[in-house]
Amino acid sequence: MQFSDWKKILLVDLGFLGDTVHSVPAIRALALEGVRVDVMTTPVGAEILSLVPEVKKTWVVPLRKPSPPPWKNLGTLLAIRKENYDAAITLSTGERNLVTTALSGATERVGVIGKTRWWFGLLPLSRRLAPPNRGQPLYRQRLDGLRQVGWKGSNPGWAWRIPGEGNLLSRETSPEGSVYLSISAFGSPLKEWPVSLWAQALRYIWQRRPQVKFIVGFADNPREKQRAAQLAEVTRNPRQLEVLHSTQALASLAALLQKVDLFAGLDSGILHLAVALGKPTVSVFRDYAGTTEWAPEGPKHRLLIRPCECHRRKKNLCGQEARCLAGITPEEVGGAMLELLSCKSGAR
Repeated sequence: MQFSDWKKILLVDLGFLGDTVHSVPAIRALALEGVRVDVMTTPVGAEILSLVPEVKKTWVVPLRKPSPPPWKNLGTLLAIRKENYDAAITLSTGERNLVTTALSGATERVGVIGKTRWWFGLLPLSRRLAPPNRGQPLYRQRLDGLRQVGWKGSNPGWAWRIPGEGNLLSRETSPEGSVYLSISAFGSPLKEWPVSLWAQALRYIWQRRPQVKFIVGFADNPREKQRAAQLAEVTRNPRQLEVLHSTQALASLAALLQKVDLFAGLDSGILHLAVALGKPTVSVFRDYAGTTEWAPEGPKHRLLIRPCECHRRKKNLCGQEARCLAGITPEEVGGAMLELLSCKSGAR
């Protein structure tokens, strides 16, 4: 069956927030060819895909860290097989994605082969795609996978259907600029810049532009909430630093990100959402294999990066705080934010 004959496909994308955001251009590329696109995804993936008009249906698999064994999702897989999809395709090298695609019952079953396993040859795939070029952003890798099956279009980018109502949209922003801060990485403390350095960066900015407003959000876990509260306690500037009182639904968070002038934070899914919404960003990164896949690109983004000895030696040498990120100075982060806020001011 040729790509031009596909009318109804299942995209298997069992990733979390960042992975799902990077799959949106490929989803839109398929839809613009007249294909109905359903997506097999995770709960957080389904939440973000509810904002993508081109997605017709989501099949939700309750994955988390750690994820349940695959056999617990057999009911969903059996329901998918009854849909008689023209094609099921995964553009990710994840093994769970590959197995699910192979067992989907679709006429064409297309998977990307990353690491080789002895049992891959037993999977009933009708086509195997070459591994992606990991030296480019993840969304481009997804589009290159589509080109291997016959797609000939150009990158359609991101487009969102974000609700226009909600209390977050009524928040007052500052004429000097407003910044959304994401200072915690869910389950990954070694991706985090120390709270004390965030506080110094904010003071650095307020000394030069006292009216810049910061909004701090967090995920639904005590550690992230504590880090946000700690930042508020250290800075002692409640007029210009607002900590959200609760975790926000992704639709509300996207609405808030649309309204602020700048995102500043870490190597996290929220960073990728901000980039996909067209926001300028400042982010701190460890330098690791695959950084290019996740790092924002373009003149609206400032990436502050340090080599990571833990990653190079495949061993945690730091404990609970990343020494490499601690080497990034508050002046670097604060200066990058001021530079991008100045660009915003100059555009007014």
